[in-house]
Amino acid sequence: MKKFIYASIASMLLFTACSEDDDNDSTTMSTITQKFENLPDLGNDYVYEGWLIGMGENPDKTSTGRFTNVEGVNYQSSEIDMDKASQAMAYVLTIEPKNETGIELLEPSGLFFSKGSFSGDIASPSTDGALFESGDLSAATGQFFLKAPSVGTVGSDANGIWFIDALPPTKGGFESLPTLTSGWVYEGWVVVNDESGNPTPISTGRFTDSNTADVSFSGAANNNEFKGTNGVPPFPGEDFIADPNNKYSNIAFPIDLTSATIVISIEPAENDEITPFALKPFVKELNNQSTGMVVELMNKYNGVISGKVTR
Repeated sequence: MKKFIYASIASMLLFTACSEDDDNDSTTMSTITQKFENLPDLGNDYVYEGWLIGMGENPDKTSTGRFTNVEGVNYQSSEIDMDKASQAMAYVLTIEPKNETGIELLEPSGLFFSKGSFSGDIASPSTDGALFESGDLSAATGQFFLKAPSVGTVGSDANGIWFIDALPPTKGGFESLPTLTSGWVYEGWVVVNDESGNPTPISTGRFTDSNTADVSFSGAANNNEFKGTNGVPPFPGEDFIADPNNKYSNIAFPIDLTSATIVISIEPAENDEITPFALKPFVKELNNQSTGMVVELMNKYNGVISGKVTR
């Protein structure tokens, strides 16, 4: 699979070859300078790692080092064989588990965050084409309703949120939402105060297609575990009527969402953090929001994550 992925990168990215003398000493070493702006903080479990990608069906993949978002403002690699540096056609920035060991350290993960082709000695990696199969989030829109269709004898519409187009819904509530590349998912969140007044995020579910039902943060077996006695629509969202498994003992159920903060994040599919990942393209803060009314999500993505790599 990785062979196919990196061969695809090699074939898709434009490449301007550098004319180099073939008689250079193969032991000559070089360093790679990596400069990024506005990299999200990945927290305690992940790090960024740069990679030089060669040509061919099974291209060389040479690490340019692991770094945090702070270090990535201006990060210089250790010494790398100059031949490998000069022959690389692309640069890829991946997100890697911090505690990888053994052979896993030698190969890039499937979590592409940013990539770009070399033109001469410069590559300008971007999240566009790395996080998304095509396009980006700049034209995407989203909306939701505070509505709790599963309410029975307990709860009200203030206790549910659904990312849908209308009442009753015919599709999900997103337009021009790009398809994520393998290894990434969208995830909805509500951030509410616990009994001590501390902001607490709770997942509404993960999805890759906004026109189908999402999957619970805790797995498909736990889908809509917080809902009431009635049914719910097959789209992203959740009713927070009860907590049968006592996962949030410090939060009173049913949860009033009328003053919650609503977040849509982009997450590594295997991430098990109980807080949103750093990439949060949609956010909306509510203040005594009326129920049963369409609410527009604010698109905060503007492509500001940028980079320059010099070999």
